[in-house]
Amino acid sequence: MTKTSYARRFLPFVAVASLALTACGSSNPVASASEAFRLNGTSYSIEDFDALNEALIAVGQYKTENGTISRQDLVVTLGVLIRYQAYMDFIKANGLEETEEDRNAVQADADADPNFATYPEALRETLLKLNVSDRVMERVGAPSAEELEKLYNKMPASAGVLCLSHILVETEAEAREVLKTVNSGTPFAEVAAAKSTEPGADQSGGALKDGEEDCNPLPSLQQSFDADFMVGAIAAKPGVPTGPIKTQFGWHIILSHKFDDVKESAARVLGQSTGALLLAGHLAAADVSVNSKYGVWNGATGQIS
Repeated sequence: MTKTSYARRFLPFVAVASLALTACGSSNPVASASEAFRLNGTSYSIEDFDALNEALIAVGQYKTENGTISRQDLVVTLGVLIRYQAYMDFIKANGLEETEEDRNAVQADADADPNFATYPEALRETLLKLNVSDRVMERVGAPSAEELEKLYNKMPASAGVLCLSHILVETEAEAREVLKTVNSGTPFAEVAAAKSTEPGADQSGGALKDGEEDCNPLPSLQQSFDADFMVGAIAAKPGVPTGPIKTQFGWHIILSHKFDDVKESAARVLGQSTGALLLAGHLAAADVSVNSKYGVWNGATGQIS
């Protein structure tokens, strides 16, 4: 391994992990003012959150202005902790376990860093937990076809992928007419080719592909697509045209494809990064709330706004 310090690796981890957050979590306030956030009924205290941030200040990862950390830094750290709690919830739900071998390997890696022992306890514990979680998630195998179908049909995003087409028009009235036409039985791709203002829709039929794949990894869509579009995309049931959805680009009708139409693509895309995508999908279905002093949980983007 390289001798990059664990503390310096924390922020890159934070940046990556926060992008992986996803979905339909609640924006309701936490149950208590002493909670930083709550996920599926499990809370993380502001006291522990403050201790971790103080540790990050102590090792030079965060700077303060008039004794205060920037909101941006607070939100990034909170995002990592939310993702970690989603991991804990995921392994419990799926019967996975952290092993002694995992912990020993991570501890040995940490011990190889001459600075690790000097870090405040809150930071040492968090770094060890995050690195153990990485090892566990790397072992996650692909679900069976039946398991994948069950996840997808319950909520496509919970499978860690989305397989979408859309039709973009300028006005809500046009979108409602498009929806009526699609619901009357006219093929979605045919309507998209005729009505969508998206460049190339006459050839693509409105399909939002990832290269040759019909499906996209959920996190990549969250990073690149309009947040309002993602609200509609994640809410869409398989095979049911959804909308109208207003975004900065116009009005959309969104179709999340039926599992049987995309099952092979969904399996291939999921297989590229199974653990990370299933964790993103698990968080997509989680009930997340954040203390209002830090902002509001945006379930569509999996970020705090």
